[in-house]
Amino acid sequence: MADTSPSARASGHLDVLGSIPLEYRSAVLEQCERRVLQKGGVIWSQGQPADYVAILSSGRVMSSYQSRNGRTGTTGFWGPGDLLGAADLGLPTARQMTVRCLEPCVIYTLSIERFNALVRRFPEVGLAVIRALSVRLRWVAHLAVSLETQNASGRLCTVLLALSERFAQPTPHGMQIDLKLTNEDLAAISGVTRQFTNATLGDLKKRGLLQSRRGTLVITDTAALEAFTHRR
Repeated sequence: MADTSPSARASGHLDVLGSIPLEYRSAVLEQCERRVLQKGGVIWSQGQPADYVAILSSGRVMSSYQSRNGRTGTTGFWGPGDLLGAADLGLPTARQMTVRCLEPCVIYTLSIERFNALVRRFPEVGLAVIRALSVRLRWVAHLAVSLETQNASGRLCTVLLALSERFAQPTPHGMQIDLKLTNEDLAAISGVTRQFTNATLGDLKKRGLLQSRRGTLVITDTAALEAFTHRR
């Protein structure tokens, strides 16, 4: 059964492969090509032909977009179970984003032609993808509205909370965002400058709402950070 729990809806994530009934899962994987990539490896680059999709089996990846003026912005972070390239299923032309591994990854790739054939053969696969896209779109829409209606510091706090919902692990110190992010990454996805990001993160640490531990960020009090965000 697909995971339609509140936690899945809040995190913007639903495990596509895990949502496919077990009796069909092996048949799906038999149609795929397994690939292993190292940290920093590029799954595909913006502008390349969009001729296949991928299921992320393990690891985490980041998607980014480069505009015509050369500026690059982070568009998303993806974890195990996520379907990569779903945006290209409707009108496959060229990749809209570059997808790069943040750590060693295992992916299963499937040509769009074979993917469509698989959906016709196993409708459960199509239902799992629709549910996953619905969950992801709700999360993205919520994040987009928040970013549109808040000031710069509020946007950065909203991004931290969104990443916490998706990637955080509980620790004695708080919710640790299990991603090795640079301040440039946070600035890009929040739509602010790196200098502003540096200053805001420093302020959050002084307020006791954030810590840095082993290259990752820890939200020490999620409720307090949410309250602080809404006061901005």
